[in-house]
Amino acid sequence: MKILQIIPYFCFGGAETLCENLSYALRNQGHDVVVVSLYNEHTPIARRVEAAGIKIRYLNKKLGLDLSMVPKLRRIFREEKPDVVHTHLDVIKYATLAAKLAGVPKCVHTVHNLAEKEAEGRAQKIINSTYFRLGWSTPVALSPEVAQSIGDFYGRDEKTIPIIGNGIDLSGCQVKDDYSLGNTVNILHVGRFHPQKNHPGLLRSFRELLKTHENCILNLLGDGDTRKDMEALAQELGISEKVRFCGVQSNVYPYFHDADIFVLPSDYEGMPMTIIEAMATGLPIAATAVGGVPDMLTDGDSALLTACDEGAFTDAMARLIEDGALRERLGRQARADSVRFSAEEMARHYVEIYHNS
Repeated sequence: MKILQIIPYFCFGGAETLCENLSYALRNQGHDVVVVSLYNEHTPIARRVEAAGIKIRYLNKKLGLDLSMVPKLRRIFREEKPDVVHTHLDVIKYATLAAKLAGVPKCVHTVHNLAEKEAEGRAQKIINSTYFRLGWSTPVALSPEVAQSIGDFYGRDEKTIPIIGNGIDLSGCQVKDDYSLGNTVNILHVGRFHPQKNHPGLLRSFRELLKTHENCILNLLGDGDTRKDMEALAQELGISEKVRFCGVQSNVYPYFHDADIFVLPSDYEGMPMTIIEAMATGLPIAATAVGGVPDMLTDGDSALLTACDEGAFTDAMARLIEDGALRERLGRQARADSVRFSAEEMARHYVEIYHNS
């Protein structure tokens, strides 16, 4: 089977990591995979995908609405002759129409976040809803909550919406085997700088944590629109010497291995890939119980889950620092549970959807 995955570009995010991992797993299962990037950015992830032998075609999209993407994609589809076009994020508005015009038999679209959050604006909602209603594209949810949001937002029966969780190559993770703390407690967050990820709340929670645990460092991996604002906020809060803005890293696994605690304070989520990476590393995790997170982690068993409350999040981080037995128990259980989220299993489920959609 030949599959074309379409994505805006390989920035640092969960959708992009899913596209990368799915491409490898599909290829390893004998399928022909090509990726199309609407923008021309040759990011670290894009270079990694190409180095692995997967072709990426770049379309030099302009910022904003660019209707030239439809004929460009149609031309690519006619040249590549895919059996399936698999779209991610807002490329659906161009790629699904182009696939229909090119005679591509099947389109699948992964909804990476709550449907009302992912569809930006009324026009995108109408376009997506039309594609789904006409059967031009099959929506796939990352979690039961995302499936429910698709049903509510687009007026569909959520029971008919397939659910496929994110998956990664678990063999790439560097498994943690020592849960003792050194002189410095290394707290890690990995994610793009976007309001969804709630960096302001994390920084304020971390400031409160430093009042009782001054030997902590917060490492923030990623980049995005709000990074400069967060750097300014760290200065304003007086914690800039304790917060490291590490940027985008081509290999995040050493950062996971070297961390003592992983944190995810998001206001909303689909099924965050970084949680899987933290689980597969065996890290103790503090996270907000939003989106698909409670479907991945169990409070008190494999993580500490909190409401979107800065005080509660501070308390969760403090508990993990103060209780070594808790850190180890949660980390080892998270590692054991991570086998549910392998890239191979994810790819097998997607192939079933490709055949049946």
